[in-house]
Amino acid sequence: MQEIIEQILTEARSAWRFRWYAAALAWAAGIVGLIGVTSMPDVYGASARIYVDGSSVLRPLLNNQIVQPDYATTLLYARQALLGREYLQRVVSENGLNEDAVTENDREKVLDKLLEEIQIDAVAADPSNRANASSIFTFWYRHKRPEVAEGVVRSFMNFLIEDALASNREGTDVAAKFLEQQIAERAARLDQAEQALAEFQRANAETLPGSEGGFFERMQLQKDELDKAKRELRLAESKRNRLRQQLTSESPLVSNDAAVNKAPGANSIDERIRSQRSELDRLLLQYTERHPDVIAMRESVQRLEAQRAEQLRALGVANPEQEISALGSNPVYQAVQIAVNEAEVEISTLQADVADREANLKELQSQIDKVPGVEAEQTRLNRDYEVIKKQYEGLVQSRETQQLSQQASTTDQVDFDILNPPRVEPRPVAPRRLMLLAGVLAASLGAGAGVAWLLSQMRPVFSSARALREAVGLPVLGSVSRVPIDPLLVAKRRFALASFSAAILSLVLLIGTAALIELVGPGVRTLLGVAG
Repeated sequence: MQEIIEQILTEARSAWRFRWYAAALAWAAGIVGLIGVTSMPDVYGASARIYVDGSSVLRPLLNNQIVQPDYATTLLYARQALLGREYLQRVVSENGLNEDAVTENDREKVLDKLLEEIQIDAVAADPSNRANASSIFTFWYRHKRPEVAEGVVRSFMNFLIEDALASNREGTDVAAKFLEQQIAERAARLDQAEQALAEFQRANAETLPGSEGGFFERMQLQKDELDKAKRELRLAESKRNRLRQQLTSESPLVSNDAAVNKAPGANSIDERIRSQRSELDRLLLQYTERHPDVIAMRESVQRLEAQRAEQLRALGVANPEQEISALGSNPVYQAVQIAVNEAEVEISTLQADVADREANLKELQSQIDKVPGVEAEQTRLNRDYEVIKKQYEGLVQSRETQQLSQQASTTDQVDFDILNPPRVEPRPVAPRRLMLLAGVLAASLGAGAGVAWLLSQMRPVFSSARALREAVGLPVLGSVSRVPIDPLLVAKRRFALASFSAAILSLVLLIGTAALIELVGPGVRTLLGVAG
């Protein structure tokens, strides 16, 4: 540490030889710096504060029926919009910031400078309550002309108040136009889907799934019903066969002379033939010859007539037109015969039913390669239709919500309260001359000291025996100290020291006086009568 101190003292003594060069440079730098700081124009700052009240009484009442407007985002968007090129150009034009701009490049530089220097801050009025949409906007700008600084702040403030709600209404109109456009598009697509589905259903009416299910469900149902009809047919045939066996063991007629002139009995074969013929005539009035009931009834009549002829031949009756009721009838035989006839009718009906079901099943089997593709296509068409329908209904609901929201937004406006109107600070906000003057003083003194040290390095001397020994590497036998004997030389040295000290002190006093005038007085520029 001692060596460092000695080294510093050595360097200081060596530089002391050039103290007047240092004083001259310090004064030159100080004067230049003082002139520079004094010539810097004053810059005045203007500011304004606005409270944006986003609270509402109407919105909580319509909480689930309208789209809640995000005023915080809207105001944030408004802040970014104010910094857009359109508004910057309007501010520049209104406040004459481009008076000196001649070329397009100059005008672009004015816009960039305004964007860089204007400050627009938006903070929540109550940061702890996120549901509170109220915000506080602060505008701040500085310029060398106070009226321009105030005008710029006022322009931005007016643009916020005038255009914030306008931009919100414009966004609402854009949303309404978008919804109307999308609804019209979905309506057209929905009509197309309905027409395609209807055309498809008309073209594939026979193969589309019915109320009983899809194609394979219908095929399985047809198979089950066919199996059931076949079982019933087998049971009817078995019943008929048993009745025929019973019929062969009975005699159909017995001789009965007393019944020749009597009307046919209710259960006689002649009466049954008449009855079934009447029934056949009635069926022919309703159905065609190919109807299963007509075919069955005609076959029943033919069997009865054949039975009647057989019975007459068995009795040896030569006249086949003779009514068999003139003979004595066997009641048991007649009852069994009636049952046989009924079984035959039932069998004929079941056979026709089985044939119809086999034909239907065969038709379904012939479509087995076509129907699955038809059902898949119908499923796709129904799915597309439902998707478009849901989108259409959702858009219609959104349009109703948007219209109600727009009406509520028109009724429930945002309030702007000006907390601090645009005003200019009475004192300049820049430049900070006190700090600049202190820097000028420090820089001038440092420049002088640096020049003195640099000259001492260029023209070195040995200020001590130790420095000489270290430089030459030889031992120093002794040194002679300077002893002031002549009083004139002593006085001269003292005068030189006092002069140097006075020069440095004068520089400090000059710059300090300028700083004091800036601190408590009107300012150096005002004192010197410099405008702007």
